Formats: sequence, C-alpha cells, structure tokens
Amino acid sequence: MATITIGGLATGLDTDSIVTQLVALERQRGVGVLQTQRTDANTRRIALQTFNTKVAAFLTAVNKLKNPDDVLVRKAASSDEAVLTATAGSGAHAGATEITVEQLARPAIATSANGKAAATSTVATGSGSFAFRVGPSGPVQTVAIDATTTLADLAAAIDALDAGASAAVINVGTTASPDYRLRLASDATGTESAVSIVTDDTTLGVAVTQSARDAQFTVSGFADPLTRSGNSFDDVLPGVAIELRAAGGPVTVTVTGDDDAIAAQVDGVVQAFNDIVRFVADESTIEQDTSSDDRTVSIGPLALDATVRGILQSLRGIISGPTTTGDDGADPYTVLAQVGVTTARDGTLTFDQAAFRAQLQSRGSDVAKLFAGANGGSGVADRLSEYLTAVTQSGGLIDVHNTAVADEIRSLEERIAAGQRNLDAFEENLRAQFTSLEVLVQSLKSQGSFLAGALGSQS
Repeated sequence: MATITIGGLATGLDTDSIVTQLVALERQRGVGVLQTQRTDANTRRIALQTFNTKVAAFLTAVNKLKNPDDVLVRKAASSDEAVLTATAGSGAHAGATEITVEQLARPAIATSANGKAAATSTVATGSGSFAFRVGPSGPVQTVAIDATTTLADLAAAIDALDAGASAAVINVGTTASPDYRLRLASDATGTESAVSIVTDDTTLGVAVTQSARDAQFTVSGFADPLTRSGNSFDDVLPGVAIELRAAGGPVTVTVTGDDDAIAAQVDGVVQAFNDIVRFVADESTIEQDTSSDDRTVSIGPLALDATVRGILQSLRGIISGPTTTGDDGADPYTVLAQVGVTTARDGTLTFDQAAFRAQLQSRGSDVAKLFAGANGGSGVADRLSEYLTAVTQSGGLIDVHNTAVADEIRSLEERIAAGQRNLDAFEENLRAQFTSLEVLVQSLKSQGSFLAGALGSQS
C-alpha cells in the first residue's frame, strides 16, 4: 500500500531529505557494497575472457610445431612454370626431380555434325531417344525426345541428368548466318570420363570429336611414363602438389627448406606467449593513490587470480625446462635456449633469429625434434599443446574457473535484488514513521490551540 507523505508541514523538518540521506547511508552499507563487488567481478570476467582468447591463440601457434614435417617447412620451385608448377606441403623432402610432360589430361567432347538455325529449332521428326555413357562402364543416360523437342530442350535435359557431363548450345556460325550445334563434354578429364554415344534418334548427328585423355609424364629415375586422370596431383613427389600446364621439359622441381617460414612459425609462438605475459602483467597491477588522504589502493582484475598465475607458471616451466625428445643421438637439443629462444627478466621470451637460423642450417632435424619430439619422446610443442588442450577444453581448468566467476556474479545479482527489496521496505517504513510523527505533532498543536483558546475565554 502506498504511503502518504506529509513533508514537514507540522514539524518543520525536511523529512524528504532526511529519508533520502538515511536510505543512501543504508544503501552504501548494504546494496552499494554488493554492487561494487559485482562490478569488480564483471571486470574480472572480461579480463578472463581476453586471457582465454590469448591462450587459445597460443595453442593455435604451438600446434603448428607439433609435427616434425611442419617444423621443417619446405618450399618447392619449378624451373619452368609455363610447363608445370610445384607447391610443397607437409611431408615434402628436400631434393631435386626432373619431370617431362608428354601430354596434358583432357575431357571427352561430342558435338553435332548438323547445325540448326536457332536454339529453338526442333531436333527430331518423331518420338525416340538420345542416350550416352560417361566412362568405359558407366550407366547409359537416356533423354526421351519427340517432334517438339528443341535443341535447347535437349541440352537442358542432358544437364538435368547430372551424369558427369554437361551440354551446351553453341553458335559456330555468325549472327547473320547462325549455325547452332550441340556440344556435350565430360565434366572431368581422363580416360575414366570418356563419353560414348549409345543412341541418337535426333537429326543432329552427334559423335565424339575429342577423345578423353590422361596426363602423361616421365619422372627422373623411372623409364616408363606415369599417367594421371587430371593435370593436378600430389601423389608423385611426397608432400608436393604439382599442376601440369603444358607439354614440355624436362623441368626441374627443387624442394628446399623454407627458413623464413620456419622462423616465422617459431616467432609466432614467441609473440603469442609474450602477448599472454604482457596482458596478465597489465591486468595485475597494484597501485596506491598517494595524492589522496585515504591512500586508495587499486588492484588489477587478475592481480589476485591464482588460477591465471598457476597457468602462466606452468607454461613457463614447460618452455624453460629440459625436454626428452626421444632422440638417441650423441648431442640432442634439450632446451629452447640452445636454438635462440630465451627468457627475459620480465618473463617474456626473446627470439634470436640469427642464432636460430644458424642451428637450423647445421642441425635442422635436431631443431625439429626439440619442438616436435621423435621416437615416442615429446618435444616442447608437444608438451605445451598437451597442457594447453587440457586447460582449455570443456571441463578444463579455465572452463571451471570461468564458471565459478559466472556463479559469483549470479549470486551477487540475487543478493543485490534481495537487498534492493529490503531497502525499498526500509524507505517505506521510514516515510510511514515520519508521516505518523507529522500527524502526531499536528494533533498536539491542534490540542494546544484548543486549550489556549478555552483558557483565554475563561479569563
């Protein structure tokens, strides 16, 4: 029920101001404290979300160095890109190979011998069919035709079969003297996509005018030529994708180590880790305002976060600690400092690219083992990836921590809502009490006036 407020009419007190100040004081002691805690928790939640994003970026960078083939990035070069191009990927091995392209793969093409004046011209004198096959043993594809079937209708019906061949109507004449023909071509190249005409009840005279053909080429070291159904393949040289462009050669395909790409991947790991370190440092400051009388202390949202600091400490331990690569060699690398990655005083990593490239040139396989391991042993990247995957997965350390902070915020919001209800009741009660006081004082004044009047009349 709403309370009727009489603002100091009888007492002369500024009851509205008094109530407002008392409510504000009560809010500061109760709801205000909870609201401050909620603001701090939300700031911490946002900082944790950013931390999570940076940790995920670090994991992505680390995973690029888990596989020895990925560590030792290769690049391929063709001595004549007009004949063929080469691109190195994972698993490519250093070396040079000569390839001579004898012929390119091509699709099968069938065309009509008889032309029509327009695409809307009919192609049959009565009912019948047009049938063809794609591939040496493919199913027969049939289109029913009749005296009303036009050249455009036939092409559309062939396309609708989705049989691995496409039809088109092409004007091989001129605008003044049109000559429309049917062109039927296999979608893929190679002899496995050969086209054969089975039935032709049209007046077009469709026949194969270009036979399908496989690509044919020779590779140094092999006397017999190799064939592929297409002009692009990646199963001849391990880890190298080749695209044939023209007959010719011999063309030398050279695969070498891509030191720039390798160094860039390691630098990506270093920068991603440093991004985490600097962010945590920026969000963990503790500062005191010496210019104010109360000497207020400001604490960063991650300054007291044991989970974040624990994760960062674990990452530092993996990065700086020795690793067992599984290599039985006489002098294996065991720490990143041996290849130019060291820890600075502020906890960030420094990357000496010159030192790294020197080690890469002299002992590339050992560098790969340091990061990716060998013979069942784990490298630095393996260990980092395993730890980061565990802490970032659903139910992992970061997920549990985020859930705890979200639960804390939810609890604070519930307590704030309950506190606000109590505060509203407190204010309503205060106003009711002051209203009762005003009524009482007004009543006493009325009684006083009455008595004063009565006594005055008797005298």
